[in-house]
Amino acid sequence: MNDAPFIIDKNYTFFTPLDILSTFLGISVLLIIAYLRRQRNNQLEYYKYFIPAFSFKVFFVMANAIFYIVSYGAGGDSIGFWDGSVKLNNLFWENPIGYFEEIFQSSETKILYKNFNNNTGYPDGKIYEETSSFFISKIASFFTFFTFKGYILMSIIFAYISANVSWKLYELARTFKLHSDWHLALAILFIPSLSFWCGGISKDTVMWISVCYFLHNLYQILSLEKKSSFWNWIGMFICLYVMLQVRSFLVMVVILPLLFAYSARYSKKYGSKDFRSRFLRIFIAIIGISGMLIFFQTSVADQFISEAAIINNDMTHNKTYGSNRYDLGITDYSPIGMAMAFPGAVIAGFYRPFIWEALSVSLILNGVESLVLMYFTFRFFFNRRVGARIRRIRQHEFLIYAFFFALILAYFAGFTSILYGVLVRFKAPVLPFLVMVLTAHYVEEKKEKEQLTVDN
Repeated sequence: MNDAPFIIDKNYTFFTPLDILSTFLGISVLLIIAYLRRQRNNQLEYYKYFIPAFSFKVFFVMANAIFYIVSYGAGGDSIGFWDGSVKLNNLFWENPIGYFEEIFQSSETKILYKNFNNNTGYPDGKIYEETSSFFISKIASFFTFFTFKGYILMSIIFAYISANVSWKLYELARTFKLHSDWHLALAILFIPSLSFWCGGISKDTVMWISVCYFLHNLYQILSLEKKSSFWNWIGMFICLYVMLQVRSFLVMVVILPLLFAYSARYSKKYGSKDFRSRFLRIFIAIIGISGMLIFFQTSVADQFISEAAIINNDMTHNKTYGSNRYDLGITDYSPIGMAMAFPGAVIAGFYRPFIWEALSVSLILNGVESLVLMYFTFRFFFNRRVGARIRRIRQHEFLIYAFFFALILAYFAGFTSILYGVLVRFKAPVLPFLVMVLTAHYVEEKKEKEQLTVDN
């Protein structure tokens, strides 16, 4: 290990004339690109949401960047990721070989601060020593070469990429013709907390990008109508690799729902009452349960459970984190104890903070979102057509995938967070999938009402 003194430059500058000018030019260029794309697809009516969605994302990412600057000053993980990328950029110009060594070295071969010195600066220790966190700095370092190392401009670049992958998910969901364009846009493009937390320089943004690109490439491969390419496979495996590096449990979150989604495809093929269909559903359910049991016997699960226990205990009893927290009453961190915590964790991942738990400035928007989600849930279940609505979900592979994705991720988010400030970040990708499930009946039922009106 390098014996050089560990020095972190905390004298960050965010609003120099160069920062302001480059940010203005960057936003202008991206808006022009968005406008040209909109013009190229002017014949597609749903593209009317493209520029508003991009602008919506940029607005909330700018708010996120200013939030970190004002609230955390020289701290906060987003600024820490950016700071690490700047130090890597400095390293590139001083020692290119050292830069690529830092980029490609694994945690097993890592020698702390081997390549950094007082000239390059030292990355924040909390970021650098945590492999998953410094991985974000490594990704961000590629953008430092054309963002003049500006924090806000780099955040906007991340916002543009996030907006594009959200649009890919929107277009994918449209192909199934389950929602009106407006309900789908509301679910995927215009959720404030999703844009706020999954748009800037953060793990949450990288995970959201990975999930959307994974699904885009996956459905290209699985599609019966479209021809997939070699690049779809490459893209899908890159996304899985990024998930493994940042939040390994997310691999299970995106893959496990595929088993249940495939059961819907074959049920439609053979008929829901066919013996083969029933056998397949039972067989897939057994595989899914067995897969989860096997997962909880692996070292990855052991590490996850151990970290969850430490985090839960720390956040529950350490008063320095503030009082905006919830308690699932978990005392047993065995697989059985985690299963017992499932209902409370899922409710937290879906709906908390409730409106009365989110009266602070930083959480009030999440409280309003929770209220809207509870309204959609109430409308879904307290209706004489609830049976037909559930059958519609069971019969469509994308809705089944969306439901189990939301369910599993909500569990992980609710189980590990404890703090509302952490929960609202972890659960953000849950919201679009949950809203899609809860609003999938609107189009079909509207057609039925119109048909009844015509008949009468």
